Amino acid sequence: MIFNLGGVIGSLVPLGQNINSRGGSVNDGTYIAFIILMAAGFVLAGFLCNPLFVQRKDGSHVIMMKNPTWKSEFIGMFETFKTDWYIVFLFPFFLSSNWFYTYHFQDINAARFNIRTRALNSVLYWTSQIIGAAIFGFSLDSKRFRRSTRAKICLAVLFLITMVIWGGGYDFQKTYTRADVVANKDNEDWHLDWTDSGYIGPMFLYMFYGMFDAAWQSMSIDVIPKCPSDRE
Repeated sequence: MIFNLGGVIGSLVPLGQNINSRGGSVNDGTYIAFIILMAAGFVLAGFLCNPLFVQRKDGSHVIMMKNPTWKSEFIGMFETFKTDWYIVFLFPFFLSSNWFYTYHFQDINAARFNIRTRALNSVLYWTSQIIGAAIFGFSLDSKRFRRSTRAKICLAVLFLITMVIWGGGYDFQKTYTRADVVANKDNEDWHLDWTDSGYIGPMFLYMFYGMFDAAWQSMSIDVIPKCPSDRE
């Protein structure tokens, strides 16, 4: 959720800088603002507390794990394949958890909307991710049901929203092609603006894409540490 909050802040910058622009690219002030933010983050990182001095409520200290070598990482990976070989079948699930970012950002947001609407879409996208992460995260961590029951319920819900959201995305995708995007690259009237009557539907679709992204990520992150552990 903190990661997603960074996306919201990062999207508010181009939205504020280009709120009156209907062009296809951001202005110079947007890049300057990002440079200032990165420089500020670099400086603030120096004020972080040393992990050795961090103390929990029960009085225990944080244990700093020694960074493994590349050799031990490869050995551990092969040992995992021997004992938990079925994890290979989860590779497509893990890989796709970041695969659809390119499609969302380049083939939908950048392709079909003008610059200020792209910025607004990004704000809504990352905000929806916070909501999705909260819902799925708390559901997967709930103690009301067994771990296996929680996983089955969330997997069923994930399958359902995958069919619904991406089904709606397919319907929207049929309204334009790559050739249309190239041909109308500099045509401001072709790119959707938030004042257009046909914007509301794609706006909610993009918000649901963000929520779906968080749901998928939460499910994959929840599965990884539980694969070699005991089953309930």
